[in-house]
Amino acid sequence: MGRILLFILLTLGLIALDWYRRRNWRKSLIALGTFLWIASLAMMGLTMRAILPLFLAHAVLLALAWLALLFYLYKERYLWWAFLLPAATLLLFVALNFFEGSRYEG
Repeated sequence: MGRILLFILLTLGLIALDWYRRRNWRKSLIALGTFLWIASLAMMGLTMRAILPLFLAHAVLLALAWLALLFYLYKERYLWWAFLLPAATLLLFVALNFFEGSRYEG
């Protein structure tokens, strides 16, 4: 839990430091919005613990999205596909539950 909090604070600190150095509102707001997107996908991904391989794939793709955010902060190149991959695992989880059922029903 402490490491996750450290990563959150580190990311927010890097976004604030980038804004302080460059005064680029657009880049800072995009980075902050992307960080909130990644954090919301991480919270929604906790529901996927029932299917462990899919949950692990989601965790790896979240790490990739976080690295893509750091890449955006330093190189100013937005890798949009890296931020959509964790959402694809969530959609796959919803589709599996829709077609197969949750196995917790009556």
